[in-house]
Formats: sequence, structure tokens, C-alpha cells
Amino acid sequence: MKKFLALLLAAMMAAAVVPALAEETETVAVDATVAALDNQKLDASYTLALNAIVAEDYEAAKEYISICFAYCDRQSNPTIFADLLLKRGCIDMIEEKEDMALLNLDAALRVDPNLADAYLVKTQIYANAGEVDQAITCLEKYIDLSKDTNLYETVAKLQEAKGDIEAASAAYNKFVEGGGAEAEEAGFQNGVYMMQAGKYVDAITAFEAYAENETYGAGAMYNIGVCKMNSGDFESAVEAFTACENKGGTFEGLYYNRGVCLYSLGRWEDAESDFIKSVETESFKDEALYFQASCRMWQEDYEGAAAMFTEYIGDGEEAAETPAEGETERVVYDGAYYFRGICEGVLGNLEGALADYTKCIENGYELSESYYQRAQVYAALGETEKQNEDLANSLKSVSK
Repeated sequence: MKKFLALLLAAMMAAAVVPALAEETETVAVDATVAALDNQKLDASYTLALNAIVAEDYEAAKEYISICFAYCDRQSNPTIFADLLLKRGCIDMIEEKEDMALLNLDAALRVDPNLADAYLVKTQIYANAGEVDQAITCLEKYIDLSKDTNLYETVAKLQEAKGDIEAASAAYNKFVEGGGAEAEEAGFQNGVYMMQAGKYVDAITAFEAYAENETYGAGAMYNIGVCKMNSGDFESAVEAFTACENKGGTFEGLYYNRGVCLYSLGRWEDAESDFIKSVETESFKDEALYFQASCRMWQEDYEGAAAMFTEYIGDGEEAAETPAEGETERVVYDGAYYFRGICEGVLGNLEGALADYTKCIENGYELSESYYQRAQVYAALGETEKQNEDLANSLKSVSK
């Protein structure tokens, strides 16, 4: 991506050669003098525009570019004319005038269809706008014209952003074929693409070749763990994540993912230990806190579990009311109410359990189970009519 941005900057800074204007063989001396003066003014204005761009004085640059157009026409100087449109398009992009930038860039390409840098600038505009398909089309056109196959790596990243992992892998292979990556790096990255495409068996085979690699060993074991986890082989996933940790791996999600696997295996104490680490060191605080509370519940620490579910729900409801700037509104997982209801019921807090199951029913969460559990609470409270009503609703929910 750094190379991509450097090329984009070069597109604006590059100077086109300003040739002397051709003279008619029968032109009188005064016409030749005028032509020479016009060419001099064009050269001076063009140089001043370049210098203004270097100084990031884009208002001055636009003024000098406008002067250039007065002394340069499309027919006699198509190369310079297209270059001026390109530079004006670059400035428009910097000033976030994307529509005007595209108009100038398309005009430049009508004059010079092989102006590769115009496609590069269009790539940046479309990428910034989230129009990934157009960005990819423009970047591939740039590569075709410039023969810079290193930018297939950027095509691969754009395809990843689009979610087309197969196309991303194909683009990356073109990058590799052009000599853009060492074989070792290329093999590992292709393993990543296979993993992202859900080809877990093939991905595991690719990563196993790097298990003892000094550079990629920890990453390979982490990725093997992810593949094993997604394949439902939780025991092997735990082993791979542990191997990653032993190799010094500090990947985001290491503790959370291993905790999920241990939880799935019913190893509540070990799982809780990982979720505690995840809360402390990773960005999965909410999810890890929920699972940590669940581990407490399965270990029959109902009081501790209820308190932890309350912490999770409280944090979530507060965040949902006042989300931090730039953050999306957080949604509380309804399962927290359900399991807290179980804990409250065991602890004898029937009103608390009743409120939690009612919340689940209002939100449509596991209706059959929620109605059934609330019916048990009503039974304990001696409210037989409500108990019968909830049991009937539980049966109806099952039939649906």
C-alpha cells in the first residue's frame, strides 16, 4: 500500500516535457516570435505549477495550471494537455472534490487513453468511496499499462475487502509471479487465503510446513488453531493455540479463541482462565466477560455468575445508551438475561429471575425455554394460572 501511495504522489509531481511549438515552414518571423513567447509562458507556468504542488500550495497550482491551458491546446500538445488535466484531477482529489476529479481524469484519458497515472488516481478515489469494484478495475488497467505487477498485492487486498477470497488469491499469485514476494512469504499467504475461503484442510496442510519456521511458526500454529476450531476439532485447536503461545505468539484473539474451544469441551476452569486473560489483554472484553460468567455458572458458582452477568448487561446497556464517538451501538446478548435468570432462580431471587425471563420473551430469545423457565418461577410463586399460560406458550413455541 505504501508503494501505491508513492505512485499516486508521483502522478501529481511528475513533469511532462514541454516541447517547442512546431513552426510552419512558411510562417513569418513575427509568428515564430509569438509562438516562442507562448511556449516560454507555457514552460514558466508549468514549472510554477509544479513548484506550487511541491509546496502544497494547491490554490496557486490551480491558477498556474489554468494559465497553462491558455498556452496549450489539445491538438498541438496532447501529452501536456492530458498531464495538466491529470494534475488538476489530483488536486481535486486532495481537496475532496471527487466528482470534479473524476471529470478531469476522464477528460485526460480521452486525450491520452494510455495515461496510466490517471487510472491510479481514479483507483484511490474509488477506494476512498468504498466502490471496490471500480477501484479494482482501474488498478488492473494501471498495472496493464505500467507493467507494475507489484500492485497486484494491492488488488489482492481490495479483493479481500470485497470478500472475494478466490479473486484475492489469484491476484496475489500474479504478484508472486512478478517477483513481488519470496516463496516462503507467498506460501504462507496462500495458506491464509485458503483459510479465509473455508478450505481448512488445505490451509492446515499449508501452515504445517511452517510449524518450525522461525519467522512464521507462531502464526502458523495460530492459524492452524483457527482452522481446527472452525472445523469443530476443539481438542486439536487447543493444542495448536497452546503451541502458538509457547512460541511467543501474541495474536489478537489467541486467549479468546482457545477459551471458546475449552468451553466447548466443558473444561470450565481452564476456559475461564483464558477468558480472564482475554478481558485483560484483548479487544473481546464483552464477549469474553459473557463466557467467563457462563463458566462460573457451569461450575455452580451461581452468585459469582449472576454478578458477572449483571456486569456484562450493565456495561452493555450503558454503552448502548451513550456509545463512544466513532463506535457502533453495542447490543447486549439476550442469553445473558436467560442464564442470569437461571442463577437468580437457584439463589432464590424469584422476582429477579422472573424479570430476566420476561426480558428474553419480550426480545424473542429461545421462546420455548424462556416460557418454560418462567413457568417454573410462577409455580414457585404460587401463580398457577400464569404458570399454565406459560407452559402452553412453551408448547406452542416448540411446535413452531
